[in-house]
Amino acid sequence: MRHLLRFSSNTFSIRAFAFVTLSIVSALVFAPPGQSQKLERFPISADKNKPVPAPTKTTAQTKQKSDKAAQTTSRAAPSPNETSQPNSNCVFEDILVLDTIRIVFVQLFGFPPNSAIPVTVTQTNDGVVGYALTPAGPFAPTLNTVVNTDSNGYGESVDIFTQGQLVGTTTTYADTPYGPTSYIAFNVLPQCNCPPIPVVP
Repeated sequence: MRHLLRFSSNTFSIRAFAFVTLSIVSALVFAPPGQSQKLERFPISADKNKPVPAPTKTTAQTKQKSDKAAQTTSRAAPSPNETSQPNSNCVFEDILVLDTIRIVFVQLFGFPPNSAIPVTVTQTNDGVVGYALTPAGPFAPTLNTVVNTDSNGYGESVDIFTQGQLVGTTTTYADTPYGPTSYIAFNVLPQCNCPPIPVVP
């Protein structure tokens, strides 16, 4: 009788183990593609009724200074204050390591309804980042796209993949027929020396 009970217990353990393993494999195999590595999206927006000025283009001389400053910053050792507060000087949305990608998209508010609005995504320092419609590229310093608006004059562009191409700083924004959008300032570094983001259990 003891042998029969031991056999039943072992059989139950094997079945439970198989069920758990099958569940994990199913979750991995049938998960939507890219869900685990989904990139965060950052909007640049324009309201036709609230125009904003375009960011100032930086001269080549200023760009060279910013490149040197970025390289110096990337090699500098953290100060005691940075060590005690690791995330105090790191804005992870703005730091872009070479060859890594962020997604930006254009939002339009109050534009002519049911219209196709031509939009050019550009930057203040050509070549610091590149734009493409797919994560595989090819990446270019500017990207032309069309945003279709609804009956309320709202429109949203496709995802625009933004890759760090050169060490330096640049400001990403979009030109529309009614003025520029808001902007995102990117600081492209050769590597990320910021402390890792702590994992919340």
